[in-house]
Amino acid sequence: MGLSLHIIHLYISITPNQKKKNSSSTGGRKNEKLKEQLLKFLNDPSYRPLNKSELARALEVTPKRRQQLRQIIADMESEGTIRKIKKGRYVKRGGAEMIGIIQFHTHGNAFVDPENSNKDSSLFIPKDATGTALHGDKVVAKIMTRGSSPQSTKNIKNTQTKERLEQRFSDSGKLPEGQVIKVLERKNGAIIATYQRKGKFVYAQPDNPLLPATIELDPEKLPAKLPEPRNKVVIAITDWISRKANPRGHIVKDLGPLDTPGIDILQIIYAHKLSLKFPEEVTKEANNFSDRISEEDIQSREDWRKRPVFTIDPDDARDFDDAILVEKTKDGNWELAVHIADVAHYVRPKSLLDKEAYYRGNSTYLADRVIPMLPEKLSNGLCSLVPEKDRLTHAAVMQFNKNGTPKSVRFCKAVINSARRFTYKEAYALMQKPDPQNPFSQRLSTAWELAKKLRERRFKSGALELDMPEVRAVLDKNGKTIRLEKTENDESHQLIEEFMLAANEAVAKHIKEKMKPSVYRIHEDPDSDKLFEFRQLVLNYGFKVGDLDSPNAIQSLLKSVQGRPEEHAIKVGLLKSMKRATYSEEPIGHYGLSKTNYTHFTSPIRRYADLIVHRVLASVTGAISTKTPKLTELNGISKHLSDTERNSASAEMESQKLKQLEFLWLETKGSGDSPTPTHPAIIHNVRRKGLFIELTDHFIKGLVPEHALPHCRGGYWFDGSMSRFVGSKPKRIFEAGQEILVTVDRVDLDQRLVDFKIVDN
Repeated sequence: MGLSLHIIHLYISITPNQKKKNSSSTGGRKNEKLKEQLLKFLNDPSYRPLNKSELARALEVTPKRRQQLRQIIADMESEGTIRKIKKGRYVKRGGAEMIGIIQFHTHGNAFVDPENSNKDSSLFIPKDATGTALHGDKVVAKIMTRGSSPQSTKNIKNTQTKERLEQRFSDSGKLPEGQVIKVLERKNGAIIATYQRKGKFVYAQPDNPLLPATIELDPEKLPAKLPEPRNKVVIAITDWISRKANPRGHIVKDLGPLDTPGIDILQIIYAHKLSLKFPEEVTKEANNFSDRISEEDIQSREDWRKRPVFTIDPDDARDFDDAILVEKTKDGNWELAVHIADVAHYVRPKSLLDKEAYYRGNSTYLADRVIPMLPEKLSNGLCSLVPEKDRLTHAAVMQFNKNGTPKSVRFCKAVINSARRFTYKEAYALMQKPDPQNPFSQRLSTAWELAKKLRERRFKSGALELDMPEVRAVLDKNGKTIRLEKTENDESHQLIEEFMLAANEAVAKHIKEKMKPSVYRIHEDPDSDKLFEFRQLVLNYGFKVGDLDSPNAIQSLLKSVQGRPEEHAIKVGLLKSMKRATYSEEPIGHYGLSKTNYTHFTSPIRRYADLIVHRVLASVTGAISTKTPKLTELNGISKHLSDTERNSASAEMESQKLKQLEFLWLETKGSGDSPTPTHPAIIHNVRRKGLFIELTDHFIKGLVPEHALPHCRGGYWFDGSMSRFVGSKPKRIFEAGQEILVTVDRVDLDQRLVDFKIVDN
C-alpha cells in the first residue's frame, strides 16, 4: 500500500540523521567566519557585483577553501540573503524586498507575512503577481507600492494603536502591494489530493482550495500499480515552471478510497508530515532496555517507594509523566513533591532515541490515536509512572508557608512506586464526596487546600483565567464519531495544573539563578492594536470594557463574562489577540501566567523541551554530569521545538474539528423522518454573507447564510454601520451577542465548514 512516512521524507524533506550530517562540519567555525567576512564585503558601500571566482579572489580564499565558499554562497542564496544577477554575479538582497511566508486567499490574491515579525506589516500580492508560489511557501517579494493610513484611523484615540495601523495601510485602506520574484522554499511537500485519470492524462486534484486545482503527474514516475480513480493520494510537487501550465508532481503514497476507515485522519497526518513509525534502529535501541530497574540505578537516588505518591490523568492516558504528594508539616506549612518521569536517564544526548525525539519535538494527540515522541517501550512503559511499579523520577520538593508563599525548593533524583492511579473523574468525585474509609480522600483534600491557595495567589498577581471546557470526539472502533464529550476544568484539573506550574516556575528560577543556558517557555505582552481589535469584538457583545493594555482590565472582563453564553467566544477571541507562547533561550517571562520565570519541566515523555530542561537541571544541581546545549545552539533548538509544537497543535485541532463536524453530519443524516436535532447558539459576528455563530453546547463555529434567515415578507437588509441584519414584516433583528436556536443545514467535511439555519419560533 505504498511507502512509509520515513521514506516519504526522502522525497519531501530530510531525515534527522541527514540533518545531522548536513549541519555538522569540522570547519563549522571557519565557515561562520568566512560567511561573516562575505556579508561584510557585500555590505560595503563601494562593493560592485562579482561572480564566485571574483569573490574568492577579493576575499583571498585559498583554493582548498573555495568549495566551502561556493557552498556558503549557495546557502545564502537559498536563504534569500543574496541573489544572483546577470553574468552570475551576486548582490545582497534588501531595499524594496521582503522575505516571508505567502498565504493565499480563495480568490487567488495572497499576502506575504515577513519572517520574525507580526502580520501587521503584511504585503498584498495581487492574483497575477504570485508567480509559481504555492500557499505556505517561503518567498522573496518585491515591494511595488508603499502605504500609509486609511481615513478610518482618524477616529482612533489610542496613539500607539493609531500609529501602528497607519504603518499598515495605504490612503485607500489597502496594504502595500508587491509581487513574488523568487520561491526560496517549498512548504507543501506532502499534498493530499484526489487521483484522476482521463485517457492517458493522469492528474491529481488537491483537497486544499488554496493550491492549484490540478497537478499533472509525471508519467515516468507513476507507481507500478496505479491508484483507482478518486482514490486519495499523497503528492510531492517536483517542478512548476510557469503559472500558465499546471505544476508537475508524482505520487508518494496511495491512501485508498475515500471511505476507507481512518483515511480522514491519515490525510491530516500526511499533510502535517507526522511520522507514524519509528525507524527500526530507534525502536531497537529502546527495546534494549531491561523491563526491570536495577539496584545500580537506584543506589544514588532518594527512595520514595514507601511514600503514598499518586497520579491523576485523563481516562485514556497511558503516558503518566507526573506523580504528586502533598503533606502538611507540623508547623502548619506544606510540602509539595512533584515527581517527574526521569526520561533523561534513558534518552542520552546524541543517541538515536535523542535524535528522533528532537526531530519529532513532541507527541501529537489526534482524535483517534497518539503519535508519540518516544517509542512505546519508554513512553507507555519504563518512563510511565504506572501504579505498583518501581519508576525513576526527577523530583522538585517545594516548601510553602500557610499562605501558599514559596519558602524553599530542593531537587533530587528519586525512585517511586505509585500508590494509586486516579482519573480526573475519579479524583473529582472523591473531592466532591469525601470517603473517610479511603486514605486518599484526605490526601486529595489536603492537596486541593494548597492548590487553591496557589491559584488565588496566581490570579492576584495578574494571571489571566482563560480556562475553558474542552469538547472532544469519542469514536467507535471504525473511527466514526459516536458522541461529543465535554470536559470541564474542574478542581481535579486545577489541582494538577497548579502543582505543575509551581514546579515549572521553581525549576526556571533555579536554572536562571545558576546562569546555565536553557530553554524557557515565554509569552510576550500582546500588541496594543490587537487588543484594540479584540475590544471591538467585546463591545459588539454589549459588554463594557476598560483599557485592555492593563491585565487588571482583562481580568475584570473575564470575571464579567463568567457563566455567560458569550464566555467561550470572548475567551477564544482574547487568545487569538495575544501572541503565541513559544520556546526561547531568553527568560523573558510569561504574560498569561504572570510569571517572571517559567519553563517546561513536567512532561518529558511528550515534550523534548522538558527533556533539555531535565538535563540542564541535573547539571546545575550536580545530580549527574551530562552534556547540555550551548547558548549559541539554543536559538535554533527553541525555534525548531516551537515549530513542531505549532504543527502538532494544528493537526490536533484539525482532527478534532473534523470529527466534531462528522458528528453533526451523522446526527443530521441519522435523524431520518424525525425532527432534525436543534442546538443553542450565539451570534459572534455579522457580515454581509450571514451570521457567524458558535454552538454553545459543543463550541462548534459555523455560518448561517443570509438565505437561511427566518422568512420575512419584507426581506432583510444588512446594516453595515451596526453590523446587523434587519428584517421587516415582521420586524426582526440579528446582531452579535444574540442567542438563537439552530439546526444543521449543510456539512462540508473536505473544507471543514458547516452551515446552519435558524429555527423559527
